[in-house]
Order: sequence, then C-alpha cells, then structure tokens
Amino acid sequence: MADDDPITEGYFDRHLHRPLAAWVLGRVRPAPSLELLTLAGLVVGLTGAVAVLLAAPRSVDWIFPAWLLFAFTVASSARRLLASNSGAEPEAGMLEFAIGAAFWIALTLRAAPDSAWTCTVASIALVSALVHVGLHAELRRRFAELTGGDGDVAPPSPRPSVAALARGLAPAVFHDLAAALLGPEHLGGRPPPGAARSLLAAPMRMAAWLGHDTHLALLYVATAVAAVRIDLAFWTVALAVAVGLNLWALLVVAGWRRAEALVRRLAPV
Repeated sequence: MADDDPITEGYFDRHLHRPLAAWVLGRVRPAPSLELLTLAGLVVGLTGAVAVLLAAPRSVDWIFPAWLLFAFTVASSARRLLASNSGAEPEAGMLEFAIGAAFWIALTLRAAPDSAWTCTVASIALVSALVHVGLHAELRRRFAELTGGDGDVAPPSPRPSVAALARGLAPAVFHDLAAALLGPEHLGGRPPPGAARSLLAAPMRMAAWLGHDTHLALLYVATAVAAVRIDLAFWTVALAVAVGLNLWALLVVAGWRRAEALVRRLAPV
C-alpha cells in the first residue's frame, strides 16, 4: 500500500515510527534486507514478550521489554520503507499483530492470570484489536482504489520466505472481516479522484487511529507503566481498546459508509 500518502498512514507511524525508521536507515550501510529485518523484528518482539513474563513486579525490569517492543515497531516501519523503495510492499498487519498479541497475552498473565473477568476483558480487547487493524487495512485499500492510487495488497511472492509469509497472510485474515463491516465495494466506473478524495479524506483520517501502530504504542507505553503498577498498565490498554477504540471504530464505519455512498453518486470519469 502507498505509505507515502499521509492520509492513509497511522497517526503514530506518520509522526514517530516512520521518521525514526527513515533516520536509522539513512545511517545504516549497507541497507539491511527485508528478510533480515523481518527475522530481527520477530526475534526482538518475542524476546520482549518473554521479558514481560520474567520482569519483577514494581521494578525497572519492565523498561527492557518496553524498549524491545518500541524497537520492533520501528523495525517494522523500516521494513515497509525498504519494501516500498524496492517496489514490493509487504502488507503491514500480520507480523505486527502477532507480536502485539504475544505482548498482550504476557501482560494479561502477569496482571491477573486466575481472574475470569480479567481474561474475558483481555480476550475482548484482543479480538477488537484484530478488527481495528483489519478495518484500517481495508479502508486504506478502498481509499487507494477510489482515489486512483495503487492497490493495497501485493501478490504473494512465489519464493518461500518469512517476508512473503507476513505479506501473504494478512490480507486473507483481515479482508473479509473488515468488508463485512463496511458493506459492498463500489463496483461502478472509477469516480473523479479529486472529488472522491475530498469525500473520503475525513473518515480515512479518523481511521488513522485504528492501525497497528496505535495498538503497539499503547502496549509499549503500558509495558513501561507496569514498572509502577501492572494492573494499571493492563486496565489502561484493555479499556482504551475494548471501549475507546471500539466506539471510535463505529464512528469510522458510519462516516466511511456515508462518504462511500456519496462517492457512488459521482459521475464516473
């Protein structure tokens, strides 16, 4: 997908993760490969999730996994930048969601593993995050198609690789789920790109808060906060995702469906 369009980028990716990733890549020679970044991100992310399970309560140990998750997030942005420059854009979502889920499960186990209520809320938050990430990815794809941009999903690479796995699985997991929320796609002639963009820009900007970057930012901040109180960190993320972002997602869906209905009325070019 076209990460160079600021409207379609996640808020934290646009203002923090992507600029930092570009700064790091500008100082690394030779540039790392996609495979190396994918594997390094996987190792760093899983190591951070294990560190959450091992961190001592109310100690600075929690800063270590928080920094590892932040490093993984920046590496993920760097991977997408490299892929964009090479013409093979990997779908952002599957690897990020997997590492985020590992951190969330680890934090839940540390917060209250024996509480049925805590586990229920944690499960709701995890499923909600899956819906949010899928919704954001699907909106980016539809926005690009309706405004004359490139399609969002690159075809899976025929060469077996870790990067191809991250690129190929995410659309299959997320597409149908988000499509059910957004309704049928616009199937008529392509509308005027400028008019379509002006109608869809507002809900697309709203959707920027639903991407994987928001969920990962919540997690690495909460992991650092766990150095003070684990339960505070857990409930902050759980309520922010299960209540706050779910309500926001409903507003995004309503705004997008209304905007796309207006786009359908435009005369095709």
